[in-house]
Amino acid sequence: MKEDINVIKEIRNGKKNEFAWIVKKYEDRLYSFVLRMVRNEEDALDLTQESFIKAFSSVDKFDERYSFKNWLFTIASHHTIDFLRKKGKISESQLVDKDIGKPFISHIDRIIADERTKKLEHEIEQLPENYRMVILLKYKEEMKIEDVAKIMEIPVGTIKVWLHRARAQLKKRMAK
Repeated sequence: MKEDINVIKEIRNGKKNEFAWIVKKYEDRLYSFVLRMVRNEEDALDLTQESFIKAFSSVDKFDERYSFKNWLFTIASHHTIDFLRKKGKISESQLVDKDIGKPFISHIDRIIADERTKKLEHEIEQLPENYRMVILLKYKEEMKIEDVAKIMEIPVGTIKVWLHRARAQLKKRMAK
């Protein structure tokens, strides 16, 4: 986080080309997040690039007391939600209502784990957009519930309910 803040300070002091460091650091994670929301590679590429442009043009508005990553993901999530609204893929009511290193993993165990991971990813893709976004921010991006609530501009209680419902749906679907 301190490293991000130092780069932001350099950008604010006129070293605009330092933003490339920010892009390089976050582009894969941000793209992955957006892609899971829009389910289209071209749209995800465009939205990711546009999110970085928005962040760059409003870098002076970033409050250094907070996480830059969360701020960037907030920009991307808002931009993505706006895109989905315009496409008619998300409604207002939806918005309101590693492989940890083991000494040895057999080839069969690895195949089974890969299949379960693929199934879980597929089931996450089937969740409603609001549930999917909560799951991705909480688990893929390892954010605190409070940060997810700030990014989505939804009360913490609602985020907890959505998270509970999303996990219940995933558990039920994975049992099949």
